[in-house]
Amino acid sequence: MAADLRVSVKRQIDRLKKELAVATGRVAALRDEIKRHELVYDMLDGRKTGKGSRRGRSEVGALKRGPRGAMIDWTAVLATLPDQFTLDSLLAHETAGEKTRAYLRQVVSRWSKEGRIRRTGRGMYEKT
Repeated sequence: MAADLRVSVKRQIDRLKKELAVATGRVAALRDEIKRHELVYDMLDGRKTGKGSRRGRSEVGALKRGPRGAMIDWTAVLATLPDQFTLDSLLAHETAGEKTRAYLRQVVSRWSKEGRIRRTGRGMYEKT
């Protein structure tokens, strides 16, 4: 009895996996069809196609990048900090606060190696 139940459940699992594979293939085909229609729409709208198209690869990457991927002028950030500061004050900074705490520790370490700051205590830094 238990063996029959196991066989039945195994068959159901196999059937569901096949249905999922068919559905996944159908979704991929629909996505391709959408891309073709968007390309035609862009052509009819007078937009450039290819790399500069509405759904171009570079444009999608720029959208995913987010605020943490922005370039920051760290010399300007250091200039705006007070003579004595902490990592928390750096996190509160308007521009530098977009980065993670771990990244800011790397920046502070780099400033220290460059001789721009020195550590005065745990989590406390001073401009030189």
